[in-house]
Amino acid sequence: MKRRDALKNIGAAIGYTVALPSAFSLLQNCTSEKEKWIPLFFSADEAIVIKNLVDLILPKTDKTPGALDVNVPQFIDLYAHNVYVEEELEEYRLGIDSILKALAIPETGAKDLKYEDYDNLLKKYLKASKEKKQHYIAEENITFEALMNLRNQSVWAYKTSKTIGKDVLAYDPIPAVQKGCISVEEATGGKAWSL
Repeated sequence: MKRRDALKNIGAAIGYTVALPSAFSLLQNCTSEKEKWIPLFFSADEAIVIKNLVDLILPKTDKTPGALDVNVPQFIDLYAHNVYVEEELEEYRLGIDSILKALAIPETGAKDLKYEDYDNLLKKYLKASKEKKQHYIAEENITFEALMNLRNQSVWAYKTSKTIGKDVLAYDPIPAVQKGCISVEEATGGKAWSL
C-alpha cells in the first residue's frame, strides 16, 4: 500500500485530513516500495557518486551481499554527519569534491555518469602500479587519498554490519570453548571471526 493512498483513505474515513507526524511514522511501514535514501551530509550528486563507487569497491557476489545490500553508503553518510568535527568535515569535503572533479560530472548531474566513468577512476587510482601509488602519495594527491579513505570506510562499514557479522563471518554470540592449535578450516570452516 502506498502512503499517499493510505492517507487519503484515513482522511476520508475519519472526515478530516491527517497531518500529524505520528500518523506519518505509523504509515511508513505500509509501503512496499523501497525507501529512498535522503543523505544528511552528502549532496544529491555526491550521494550518487558514493553509492556507485562503493558498489564497485564491494560488489554483490553469488555468496556474499554487496555494499549496497548492507547500506554502506548510508552508514558513511551518517558517520560523516554525526561523528566528524568541523575540521574533519572540511578535509572530508575537499576529498569528495576532488572525486567529483576527477569524474568530470556533466551539467545534467551525476545521474548521467556511466559505469565506465567510475571504473576508470578506480583503475587509475586504486588499481595503479606500486610506483604510481607512491607518486600519488608523494605529491599528496587529494583524489587518491579520498578514494583510499572511501575504500577503507566501505570495508570497515561492510565488515561491521550486522548482516555480514552474522551471515558471512563466523559468528558465536556466546563463545564458551577454547580450542588451541587448530586450523581456521577446522574451527570456522575457513571464515574469519565476527567481532
